[in-house]
Amino acid sequence: MNIRSLFLLIILATAASSCVRYRDLLVFNEGPEFPDTPEQIQADFQLRVQPDDILYISVHTIEEALSKPYNLVIGTNITSLGNNVSQNPLVGYLVDPDGYIDFPGLGPLQVGGLTIGQVKQLVLERLQPYLKDPVVRVRFLNFRVSVLGEVNNPGVQNFTQQRVTILEALSQAGGVTELGRLDNILVIREHNGMRMYGRINLHDRNLFDSPYFYLKQNDIIYVQPAKAKIVTVADPSQRIGTWVSLISSLISLTLILTR
Repeated sequence: MNIRSLFLLIILATAASSCVRYRDLLVFNEGPEFPDTPEQIQADFQLRVQPDDILYISVHTIEEALSKPYNLVIGTNITSLGNNVSQNPLVGYLVDPDGYIDFPGLGPLQVGGLTIGQVKQLVLERLQPYLKDPVVRVRFLNFRVSVLGEVNNPGVQNFTQQRVTILEALSQAGGVTELGRLDNILVIREHNGMRMYGRINLHDRNLFDSPYFYLKQNDIIYVQPAKAKIVTVADPSQRIGTWVSLISSLISLTLILTR
């Protein structure tokens, strides 16, 4: 092997160690093409109540004085959305390990495993003998997920809606950094006392069918860093360092060969 060939190998090795392929930065670029016609989505996806969830439940009637006994007052069986109740007026029922909440005027209600709509229906049925045409509102107060790893703004995210996708969580975290792997995003989920692990590949168009596409309470998302180091145009100092390393390697090799 001549010196020219060795120089070429060093240049190629240095370039390969400092960048990734363009297609590695793309999303939805693998798997079957998206259809041109509308496609049915998972419209039936709904969160279910789990232990340690916090539920906001309010009861209203035309005569508010009648419904007042069935609404929360500050006590030991409720949890505030924040540290200061005056700043965060929404307070909710903490679901115990057996899936129960202690509802004023109705006693213990088993809500574990129910959807928000089913909890609402349960409360309405229990209130029927006591109130005329009550209006019940139910929502989660603790729908939060943690996003870690190679994202621009890692941390805990709180959502008010019940349908949150992994794409929304990553977007709220500022997106995946240039060092993050799009093909191996880990989702850690706890359900019914079991811990499950799922993988999401953002290159794959089939990710919309993944059971981890829609997030659940307390999911943890971890974006793994890529092995390759990406040299960006926005960071010229990093590019200079790469070329200095290359030139040093070439000089060292030349000295060895000439001797």
